[in-house]
Amino acid sequence: MILMIIFFYLPIAYMIIFSFNDGKSLTSFTGFSLRWYQHMLESQDMMEALYTTFSVALLATFISTVVGTIAAIGLSKSKKVIRNLMEQVNNLPMMNPEIVTAIGFMLLFITFKVEKGYVTMLLAHIAFCIPYVILSVTVSYTHLRAHETSAHL
Repeated sequence: MILMIIFFYLPIAYMIIFSFNDGKSLTSFTGFSLRWYQHMLESQDMMEALYTTFSVALLATFISTVVGTIAAIGLSKSKKVIRNLMEQVNNLPMMNPEIVTAIGFMLLFITFKVEKGYVTMLLAHIAFCIPYVILSVTVSYTHLRAHETSAHL
């Protein structure tokens, strides 16, 4: 487990450290500098990308939280057969690698000739997040009900 954590996080730590490098090299640290961050903040393209990143993240989080919570509450009130079926369908995207789902969405948008852009990226991120919200709310609700039941005993 420790080796896996090192394997995944060491490159990230390496890039963070070298983002403060004065030179362009990723092999020799020539001195501490905020030069690359200043360059990023002065770049209009980078700032637009940063804005897009944060706005998609915030909107997708908010929308998927609302939709996923409503879906989980609805499923908790459903018949057991429907609830079990929907839970199985909900688990499919979580077992599927994200890149496969992303390519699937891209092909869906191409098939229906939907112009790719901000809205399609937002819709895809919402669709990525909803199954996790449904699972989290369902598990929390189940634990809460179990706790209430044990408290009444």
